[in-house]
This record gives sequence, C-alpha cells and structure tokens, in this order.
Amino acid sequence: MAEEFARGKGFNVQRLKSRVTFQDLMDIKRGFPSEKHQWCSLHLKGITLLQWLDEIDPECHATLLMAKRNSENSSEKKIPEFIEESEYHGGRRVWHPLFNIDDAQRDQLLSDTGDITPPVHSEECAPCINSSSAELAHLSEADISKTEELEEELGVPMFSSLKGKNASGIRTVIQQAKENPDDKQRPFKYGCSSEFGCGS
Repeated sequence: MAEEFARGKGFNVQRLKSRVTFQDLMDIKRGFPSEKHQWCSLHLKGITLLQWLDEIDPECHATLLMAKRNSENSSEKKIPEFIEESEYHGGRRVWHPLFNIDDAQRDQLLSDTGDITPPVHSEECAPCINSSSAELAHLSEADISKTEELEEELGVPMFSSLKGKNASGIRTVIQQAKENPDDKQRPFKYGCSSEFGCGS
C-alpha cells in the first residue's frame, strides 16, 4: 500500500533484498541478537542499503530521508532533524522530517493519505528482540515455528521469560505475552543498529 502511494506521488520505488536471511544470520552468528547486542539491523538492512547507495550515489551527494521519530523515553538518545554527514550512511546527509511528531500526528498524516493505516513494526525479521509483549502475542504461527526451529538448532532461546530473568522457549514467551499484553517496546540501546531504519 505504501509503495503504491509513493508511486502515485511520482517516486521511483526500489525494494531492496538482503543477501542473507534472518535464519542465515543466526546460523552465521551461532546465536540470537540480544538487548545488549542488537546487530541484526546492521546486517539485514544496513549493509544492504549501503551497497545500493554506493551503486546509485558513489559521490555521496544524496540526502536520505528516514522516518525515525524521537521516543517519549527521555533516557534514549534524541534524534536530530538533520545529520550533515552520517557515519552510518557513508557520510551522506540524513534528514528526519518526522523527528518531532507524536503518534497522533503520525496517524493523522497517514489518515490524510486515505489509504495507509497506522504501521506495525517491520516484519521481515519477526520476532524482533525489541518486540513488546503485545507484538509477540500477535506473532504468526509461521514466525513462531521458524523461531522454535532456530532455538532447537542453536540450542539457546531467543528471549528471556517475560515473567523473570530465566530464559524460555518462544512458545512459553508467546503464552506469557498473551496472558499479559503490554504495548511497551523494549528500549533500543546498547549496540542496536536501529540507525538503519528498524523501529521507525
């Protein structure tokens, strides 16, 4: 739906595809990302984006528009409107046009398009290590099974128990999430590579 809207406004839309899948990456790393080591966006999105940018903009003249917004959590790093030379984007200029709008303003902008509903977090690497329990409660059976297979293959769980610090398998975590849904998302911090667009 968003792609159709962008094309209708005259934009050329290019869908990028990572050279490795989430499953491939877990096999390479021999484990899952964690709240302290959130490297998945770097490998699945960042490298893919940078390779494409170097092909179409080798002189780094482009300005990148990123749909990232500031969190109400004051402990998280604030997003500026502009980054003149972003170290995460090959020194290119980055603009965050939505950096200071809240959820209601975002939803109004989407409503004004007439076609696009308020977004969910990107699903290409579902479940995300930063998923809220509400998001986990709605995880598809295909993604649950995929995660369960990876947990068995790697011999480690992806998540800690939502009720404590003990690690639990994905199905236990999903059951806990359904019993105690919470919209609060886990914080993007430590080593998170969300600069490449995760969590927008």
